[in-house]
Amino acid sequence: MNDKKKYIAIVTSFGLIHSGMFHHHRILFKKLSNNFEKIFVINSQNLRFFPKIAKSINMEKNDDEFIEPENIPKNFFFFNPKNSNEFSKFLEDKELIIINNFTKHFFDLKVQFLLKKHKIKQIQVSNLGTIGFGIKTSSKHLIKSLIFHFNQTFFNKFTVFLTNLGLVSKLEIRFFSNLRDIKNMKKNFFKRFLYNKKLLWAKEIKLINSRTYDIFLENKFPISEDYIVHLDANLNHRHELELRGVWDEEKTKLHYYYLEKFLKKLSNEFKKEVLITIHPAYDLKEHQKYFKDFKVLKYKTSECIYKSFIVTSFDSGAITDAILLKKKIIGLQSNFMSINEVEHSKIYPQNVGYLHLNTKDDYSFDKNELLEKMNNNIKNYDKFISNYHCFKPNISGSDEIVQTIKERFFDVNK
Repeated sequence: MNDKKKYIAIVTSFGLIHSGMFHHHRILFKKLSNNFEKIFVINSQNLRFFPKIAKSINMEKNDDEFIEPENIPKNFFFFNPKNSNEFSKFLEDKELIIINNFTKHFFDLKVQFLLKKHKIKQIQVSNLGTIGFGIKTSSKHLIKSLIFHFNQTFFNKFTVFLTNLGLVSKLEIRFFSNLRDIKNMKKNFFKRFLYNKKLLWAKEIKLINSRTYDIFLENKFPISEDYIVHLDANLNHRHELELRGVWDEEKTKLHYYYLEKFLKKLSNEFKKEVLITIHPAYDLKEHQKYFKDFKVLKYKTSECIYKSFIVTSFDSGAITDAILLKKKIIGLQSNFMSINEVEHSKIYPQNVGYLHLNTKDDYSFDKNELLEKMNNNIKNYDKFISNYHCFKPNISGSDEIVQTIKERFFDVNK
């Protein structure tokens, strides 16, 4: 007889928590807190192959530097196992339903094997409503790019292969906010066959409204047109460092010189104050030094977008808030970004249908012409929203996740 108590647990690298995981998923985590007695957050860093090497390659903080985020629900409990044995001992009186928030890369394969050993069921939440980016590199960084591709591409597929050999557990459910990918899968005979035979990563894919749509539904921010809001990108983001190393400081200075100049012109033309917002993982002081005349804000991106007249962005997934709100948007690129960053800057403008300008080459824009184009482009947003965000109007995707977990794994409301 199984007398273990059943709990929800999120298995993730504590390094991702430093990167703002609790902020990004704040609505879902609040709903989990309201519906379950305890939720454990388990650090995967020391459960991987070669933990010290993995932390170094992933550019993560050491687990002993971990600081619990502020404003987390009181029934979230953090557990930092030092090794597999500590994790196994933790399970002696518990049955876990895991929310898988780690990769399928080489180092994390050991975590997959560990979950399989303990017959732990997994789900995954992929509800960002963002577009996946490909990778483009120059020949100068060939070795780095090959290593990156090997880890990202080969091991993603290899882990799925191992699930079909029964060596790694499949996801029971993947909660997904990408209707276009699902349609493409159904059109592709081979992918459709794999899915029907449960040979993909997840046994079941459940389409839900996106995290951004949940924020929109539960909006507590006033909507206005008070500011020009720029979503800034870090030229030395972790993935860029993996691909080509630290970016040249002189290019970085020129990048920000022309960006600030462009934003000042927008501000003067439209008589609006500029606010700069950054990703929770970025260093506030580092960005503020490049924006001497503008205020830089962290953890305020959604709130600022709701108050925006125009939103500018290089490649931030947070632009989805602006799309959902039908805000005027300008996609930006600069002559001082890497080839990969330039390609990424084009993805959202091309797929959503809004302007894409160069901060230096397109500086001499005409205000009225620009405004007309931005307003006309708003009609293009609906297709993107219907493919990535809203599939069931006025339904919370987070509510669907919680209800499905309760019904499938806790025998509630069956």
